[in-house]
Order: sequence, then C-alpha cells, then structure tokens
Amino acid sequence: MIIILTLALSSDAAAPQGALTLKEIMQGLRNDLIKITDGLLVDDLALIAEGARGIAQHPSIPADQVELVAAELAAEMPAFKQWDTQVHELSVELEAAAARNDRDAVYRSYRALSEGCLACHAAYKERVSRVLAAAAAP
Repeated sequence: MIIILTLALSSDAAAPQGALTLKEIMQGLRNDLIKITDGLLVDDLALIAEGARGIAQHPSIPADQVELVAAELAAEMPAFKQWDTQVHELSVELEAAAARNDRDAVYRSYRALSEGCLACHAAYKERVSRVLAAAAAP
C-alpha cells in the first residue's frame, strides 16, 4: 500500500524502531525519481535503472501506518492500491528498458511513471499527511 501518496509527506507517525516511516519511504521514492530524471538529462541508462529499481523495491510501509492510511481512505483503498501497482509495474518496465538500451521505452515508461506518481500525490497527499500527523501528535 504505497507509492506515491506523496513525494514528501509533511509529518511522521510512529513506526517500529529501525523501520522507515511512510514519510521516509516517500522521500526515498522522490530521490529515486530524481535519479531517473537526472539519468535522462545526462543520458545515463545505469542511473535510470538504479532509480527505477529503487522505486520497484522500496521498503514496506510499517503496518501501523498502513492501518492509519487504510482507515482514512476506506473505500478509496482499491484505487490507491491500483496507483501503487501501476507505479510498481512502470518502474519495473523502466528498469528493463534501460537495461536493454531502449530509449523510446525508457521515455514512455518515465512519462507514465511520473504521471502516476503525481496523480496519486494530488489525490492522497493531504489526507494521508493529516492522518499521520494526528497519529504522531502527543
């Protein structure tokens, strides 16, 4: 249940010690998207593949935060999960395209990946940030 509630949430909720919070995971995803963009700009397919792999293999959200997000989104969770699945699949496609030096497929996958990230961000960031901030408040 992840990818791109946001590219950077505005607050943390508690997570098990050592586990990354959703905010930290999202910040890592943002950094991976920046790697991909940078790779495109300097024509570095290895950097593109590295960023795509980071997105595809991102850490799991701590269970307590998944519960908070699921409770907030309720009936919207299937749509949220669909964004997660789509972005995951596109990041896998992007990594494969970079590995085979298929620049046309890299560009197509990158555009679709970026659109998926931003659409999910626009749809869910505010609400998810709010619920995580409320959970983190003393």
